[in-house]
Amino acid sequence: MNYKDYQNARDAAWKILLDCGVEQLPVDLKAICKQLGVRVRRYADVRGMSDAALQADGLTFFSWGKPVILYNQDRSPMRIRFTIAHELGHLVLGHVAPGQRTTINREPSPADDPIETAANKFAARLLAPACVLWGLDVHTPEEISELCHISQQAAEFRAERMAVLYQRGKFLASPLERRVYEQFLPFIKEYRGLRPQ
Repeated sequence: MNYKDYQNARDAAWKILLDCGVEQLPVDLKAICKQLGVRVRRYADVRGMSDAALQADGLTFFSWGKPVILYNQDRSPMRIRFTIAHELGHLVLGHVAPGQRTTINREPSPADDPIETAANKFAARLLAPACVLWGLDVHTPEEISELCHISQQAAEFRAERMAVLYQRGKFLASPLERRVYEQFLPFIKEYRGLRPQ
């Protein structure tokens, strides 16, 4: 993935957090989707799903001009959260428009194409913003998974990136990121005050 695409996905996630007034982890995806006018439904709630569609963890399409995210209710709650955030990424990043639908959604993989990678980057940064994890001094996949309510595999990908950021000391470099951090600061202070040192 080129840096510009990465930057777009990252910045889009930060803007959603800011615009929707998200101030704590785990991120409330239901509230975000409601604010953005995105309906979220289980596969079981939709009749006539094709076998091919049922193989994906989720998909997005438009119904009567309104975006709809469908998800496979048979996945774990943590996987479902990442699926919904991933599909929301497709919408926010302009990957799907009326008359189209997304086609692939599964756990993140290094072999993903650029569009899927961008949606995964968006989802990870929406659900586990780096500046917040840094403020909380969170490092391990287990901590990320528990705190952000995402799958272990998604948390492992996020922890790998966080290790690079910790090594570089690259936090709060962007005005958008600083605003996200400030919005989460009361939560960060409360969490750190309750956490054993």
